[in-house]
Amino acid sequence: MKNLYVFPAILVGIVSIILFGESWLGWILFILWIIRILALKNKLVTLITTILVVIFVFIGIINLQNTQKKQRISNNQTELDLKVYPDEIKSSDNSFYGTFESQDSGEKYLASGNDYKKISSINYPFILHVKGEVKGIDGATNFNQFDAKSYYQSLGVFKKLTIKNMTVSHELSKKSIVNYIHFLRMKGINYFNTLPHPLNLYANSLFLGEMDGSFNDELTGIKSLGLIHLFSISGLHVYYIVSLMTLILVKLRITKEKINIILLILLPTYFILAGSSIGLLRSIISVEIGLLFKLFSKKSTALDTWSITFIVNLMMQPTMLLQFGCQLSYALAFGLIFTSRMKTIKQTIMMNLVSLPIIIYKLFTWHLLTMLANYLVIPIFSSIIMPIILIAIVVSPISYWIPQLVAWLLELFDVCINYLGGLPGNIVMGKPHIIVTLILFICTLWVIAETTKRKLLILFMLYLLTFMWIHFPISGEVSFFDVGQGDSALVREPFNKSVNLIDTGGKLQFGRKTPVYQADKISVNYLYSIGIDYVDNLALSHQDTDHVGDTPIILQKLKVKNLIIDDGMQNNGSFMQKVRPYLKNTKLITVKAGNKVKGFPFEIYHPFKPGLGSNEDSMVLSTQQGQKRWLFMGDLPSNGEKDIIHKYPQLKTDVLKLGHHGSNTSSSNEFLKFLHPELSVISAGRNNRYHHPSKETLEKLNSNGLKYVNTQNQGMISYRYGLFGKRFTEKLQGDNQ
Repeated sequence: MKNLYVFPAILVGIVSIILFGESWLGWILFILWIIRILALKNKLVTLITTILVVIFVFIGIINLQNTQKKQRISNNQTELDLKVYPDEIKSSDNSFYGTFESQDSGEKYLASGNDYKKISSINYPFILHVKGEVKGIDGATNFNQFDAKSYYQSLGVFKKLTIKNMTVSHELSKKSIVNYIHFLRMKGINYFNTLPHPLNLYANSLFLGEMDGSFNDELTGIKSLGLIHLFSISGLHVYYIVSLMTLILVKLRITKEKINIILLILLPTYFILAGSSIGLLRSIISVEIGLLFKLFSKKSTALDTWSITFIVNLMMQPTMLLQFGCQLSYALAFGLIFTSRMKTIKQTIMMNLVSLPIIIYKLFTWHLLTMLANYLVIPIFSSIIMPIILIAIVVSPISYWIPQLVAWLLELFDVCINYLGGLPGNIVMGKPHIIVTLILFICTLWVIAETTKRKLLILFMLYLLTFMWIHFPISGEVSFFDVGQGDSALVREPFNKSVNLIDTGGKLQFGRKTPVYQADKISVNYLYSIGIDYVDNLALSHQDTDHVGDTPIILQKLKVKNLIIDDGMQNNGSFMQKVRPYLKNTKLITVKAGNKVKGFPFEIYHPFKPGLGSNEDSMVLSTQQGQKRWLFMGDLPSNGEKDIIHKYPQLKTDVLKLGHHGSNTSSSNEFLKFLHPELSVISAGRNNRYHHPSKETLEKLNSNGLKYVNTQNQGMISYRYGLFGKRFTEKLQGDNQ
């Protein structure tokens, strides 16, 4: 029976979801797929499925037990020897990081250090003797934020090592094939880095799977148009390498049987040489299975090859489905099986539809020109770009002008792609519910099976309904982002009638060539996830970096209608220098106590007079949301609190955002007794050098019987209200009614 392996393959994948992912969803799918298998009434399929599932459950339980052991981490100082492959080190200026193995225990560490010059010239794998501090890897502390902890755990890495001191001990054995392959890869990276720009970026990415930070910075169009898969070594590249190797071996008059054996041996070598990505592993396992079928003169369908590859890969990496790259790689490979006989333009459309549910679930955005870009670029890439890069690499030692010409052509290609990616059409879809994502994916396969106008219309309506549900939510929210030692809050009314940000958070950028804005991965990312790419009002309480430092990225990534600042801050040259280049279509509005701004659902209680944006000039805002009154204090000191008490003796609030991160310079006993809020919110960084919130402030809260939450402990804190009730939700603690 052909295509029988797809049934156990999908069930093994579902069991993986039960063990390592959304177990509730996994159990629903498990029951449905068991019913489907039993409906086949095929004893062979049932037997194979049972055996494979039992084996995988055994492997999965062992993996879970190992995970639980490794998750027991206590912060401590350590001294150990790390096995370091130079080709896997990532560096920036004089700092570096990477995933390295302990020579003694074999345990993996996400290690980082600040003395890269000491090891930058080493090409061969070596032992690094280090002293440092071991901690657990930080997980996501904001909703819909990338979860580094889950990602690294899926790779078998559970501990973070901050290196304090290090010395190079000795090189690893030169008799090891693996060590030598890593050495060759490092030599290849060094050689490719000597090529003219941007040929060096393309060569490293396409043939060695090496992407440095400048790749994403320079090739922005590649990412926005969804073309990054061309640079992630996978099926296309393996096909290229296999074809090239086969051509060379045929020219050497080697028989087909021997060629297949040689490829079986050499492809695992290429896996290490090309960076060992999950997409590459899938492609190589798939080719190896195909070669084995040929060697034993057995026939196999493309679906059976995909299914066996999927099973083998899951047995090797039980947690692989937690990785976005793996989900996308297998989904595209699955779609390719059923679209291979379609015309190119139809196949391009269908393959983009296959990937779309996964992309919007993980990345929240999609460009309207993605399909066109893939249709135009993939043929150019496979028939022109890759061959000329390969030629330039080979002739570089003997020719100067050919690599220069290729670099110029690639630069022209970059300009075109970046121009195309910069055109209007980027849709911030938002993150659909996982059930909706699954329905969209299954409906896409249903359309591919037999494409009709009626089916396409149904799929379009599903996407339209999803878009409307995300973009016009019936609930509103007040959220406090966990931005570390800083402040940033979102106030969003139902149906997105008004979207307002108060402060942006931010850190000082000492010694950085390129600024790194954490808001890009926190508040901007969250807004994208709920389908928002615009902000009606961005209010900045005062000029401190931990409140306004990330304003540039907010203004770049989001359409901001009004930037609201304290009266007088427009005369602060340092502040205006940072924000002026990004204002463009944003209106700058200055305010003081008693002012009203159209479309800004807040009362302004401070400042009383113009200033330059110091703590004493902090903007104090109040709003009514979800039957609760909210008061945001900025960094206003206790003297300012006294002024507010005298000016507004009737002022009340249900939720108080404490001033100055819970410092003892704010939140006086008099002020807390005057307001007596139901809940106080503290926004402060973990282990911050100011020791916020202060013991005095916490004692005052406790002595007055006031409940409080703290982003240090709860992470992002959200209050949602609407037709289905109202509740507080904390990222690290769960729901509170």
